[in-house]
Amino acid sequence: MKTRRPPNARSRHLSQLAFVVLLALALLALFMARPVSISGDALEYTVDAVAIATHGTPEIRSSDIDRTMAILPGRFDGLFRMLQDEMRRGVQDVYPAFARGRGGEVYPVHFFGYPLMAALPLRLLEALGQPPFKAFQAVNLAFVFVLGLALRRFFASSARAAFGLLLFMLCCGVLYWTWTSPECASAAALLAALLLFTSGMPVAGALLAGLAAQQNPTIVFFFVFAPLIRMALGWDRSRGLTGNLRAQVTLRTMAALAAGAAVAALPILFNLYHYGVPNLIVARFSDPGLIGSTRLLSFFADLNQGMVIGIPGVLAALLLVGARGLRLLALCLLFTLALVLPALAVINWNSGAAGPMRYVAWASMPLLFTLLAMLRELPTWRPAALAGVLALQAAAMVHATRYEYIEFSPLAALVLKHAPAWYHPEPEIFVERMGHNDNWVEPEKIYTYQVDGVRIKTLVHASNAGLDAALCRAGARLAPGNAVTVSARGWRYLDGPLRCTPAGPQGAMGSSTATSTEASTALPTGSTP
Repeated sequence: MKTRRPPNARSRHLSQLAFVVLLALALLALFMARPVSISGDALEYTVDAVAIATHGTPEIRSSDIDRTMAILPGRFDGLFRMLQDEMRRGVQDVYPAFARGRGGEVYPVHFFGYPLMAALPLRLLEALGQPPFKAFQAVNLAFVFVLGLALRRFFASSARAAFGLLLFMLCCGVLYWTWTSPECASAAALLAALLLFTSGMPVAGALLAGLAAQQNPTIVFFFVFAPLIRMALGWDRSRGLTGNLRAQVTLRTMAALAAGAAVAALPILFNLYHYGVPNLIVARFSDPGLIGSTRLLSFFADLNQGMVIGIPGVLAALLLVGARGLRLLALCLLFTLALVLPALAVINWNSGAAGPMRYVAWASMPLLFTLLAMLRELPTWRPAALAGVLALQAAAMVHATRYEYIEFSPLAALVLKHAPAWYHPEPEIFVERMGHNDNWVEPEKIYTYQVDGVRIKTLVHASNAGLDAALCRAGARLAPGNAVTVSARGWRYLDGPLRCTPAGPQGAMGSSTATSTEASTALPTGSTP
């Protein structure tokens, strides 16, 4: 005689099945509705996906480049032909986005985990006559699907899981899921990893974190913070600190962390074998001297690409309810800092982005997890408050679509016009967005921002000995009364119209007694005198 499931169990099973089916259909519709965006590190990932799909290895061959150029005519032809020519001539130091391995083969400097996942859907899409590089969208949405399942498990509620997934998409997911770059996949994998690791599936969570860390290496800090976060969620006062820590040291947990760390270590082993360094990108494209308070503030508060314009609704909600889970919030904030601090060393700070910088897309996930964990503890939700969070996030995403990464955002432009003394961007951001280019910031130049013909802000370098001659009349120098804000690496901002004074025995901006006069020089925006 068959045993029948209790009605409640049957109902829960059907609800979960309906959620999975509806989620899959929604993501399929999304996949079909939007074209792929050849963005981010597309130069590497596209040709590497073609290479893996063609001959099963990440080695870049001349035929792979030809095939990629045929799929993307004109997109990267100049750079690809340069790379082909250098490969044919046996140049050792090929175009910097690529490198020669131990045996002379050419590989992209980014690890091949992400394009490896795109290789199979690429072949399938190509066979169906569809744009092959939509394969990256398929990979991104596959991780979003996994995140949806993790949310359903975490909340044990389809409605709450749907809210969590919508909130994720409004926390930069909607900006990056179409990209041929792993920001959306890494963010979804990291958030799903936290959800699963803390809800009884540590192996699945650790493996997802390992996959995410392959493309964004600082995610490896998951293996330090995830057990601590799980401990904070299940804190037992009767055990004390030592007892709670011991509760995390189980065979299953240690095996999970070891497996995930092994997945995350694959790029390190690959780099050590072929290049002799743990991470070629760090060796080539980062400088620890760039890490400092200016960039840290920029990451969180910049009005063009900072976290504050990426997840304003989440941050506002955490400010309102954070005291209820202070231990968890503190841990997740430390986790976020661990993700961010090494990234501050990157040389190209103002890099290609869709509104909030790409690091924000995945480094903000511990804070989003904090909010979701706090919401899970509430027996009932306040629809009006949650609608407010979603509305603020939606407004942030709309704002992000209104400018390019070499332009000031509408919000930044508004502040520069009406309250310029309150905003001093990281110098690279100021110079490149003002000049509408992705170039170098040169200490010998003077960068001036004007609004309606009025000088609002001037960026100068302390090493520039010609400031007085460039900015004041002959025989005059900058007066000490100018509003000066010191920035990073010797740069400083002069706010407002400049004031000059007759030259005296002291150096630039050195006298405190001479009468000030208005500077006669009126430089156009971004010009060099």
